[in-house]
Amino acid sequence: MHVNASTLPPPRNILLASDLHAHGDRALDRAAQLARQWRVPLHVVYVQAGDGCDLISPMPLSWRHESAPAAWVERKIRRNLGHDVGELVVHVGEGEPADVILDTAASLGCDLIVLGGAESTAPGAPGRVTEQLLRRSPVSLLVVKNRPRGAYAHAVVGTDFTSESRDGLTAAAGWFPAARLALLHVLDIPYTSLWLDEGGGEALARMEMATMQAFLSSAPLAEEARARVVALVEHGHPEIVLRDYALREDADLVVIGAFRRGLAFHVLVGGTSRRIVPAMPADVLLVRAQAD
Repeated sequence: MHVNASTLPPPRNILLASDLHAHGDRALDRAAQLARQWRVPLHVVYVQAGDGCDLISPMPLSWRHESAPAAWVERKIRRNLGHDVGELVVHVGEGEPADVILDTAASLGCDLIVLGGAESTAPGAPGRVTEQLLRRSPVSLLVVKNRPRGAYAHAVVGTDFTSESRDGLTAAAGWFPAARLALLHVLDIPYTSLWLDEGGGEALARMEMATMQAFLSSAPLAEEARARVVALVEHGHPEIVLRDYALREDADLVVIGAFRRGLAFHVLVGGTSRRIVPAMPADVLLVRAQAD
């Protein structure tokens, strides 16, 4: 049984994974905006490098008083934000970044991890950590790529008619009550021209839209949320169609569902984290399915 989105609360604790570099400012701003919108604490985890190349010097310097790393990180974060974020709690750990982030989220009971979308092939760099978290995180992940200009206004939700993608829809409707929602199913058909000739395309389109409407009707949405949903069916490669829709319609969030088990996540028709997340011009929310 799925929880009704009208009563599904937003995340109770947000964890921002930050390396304090400039490319993480967008994720910081978005995490702070969500914490204010949902009136929840914002936890920040900073992972110290184990190779001695860290922003925080392990040795006390003659020109300043020694201070705890967490206090230094908090000062920097508050200075970068430039405004009050409410309840802000900083955690500093050392070790493999993905391990520290997941352990911190588990110990705090966080239901959403926010991180920047910078890509890199260097060990421990944001892109690599992002991929590890996408594969291993038992909680939802928000990969931030764009500077926020307020609450999310237009979200496109990918669906393959599974219960996991239904959870993505109900989460998007409940977490972002002011956003327009596009529910997009992408059918990738080999030899499309053979299927769609001689009027076959029209019949297939009717069948797909009927399936979409049945899926939407089965989703436990409040009436006001259902009224915000526009159902769309397209043909092509999922990551290409999602990307093109986000670009053409100026969507600021792409929502995709994931299996409950901690394996490489399932997105639409055979999608993978390596293909879907880097391809999107918008922020990407990976929703971990609710327990039945």
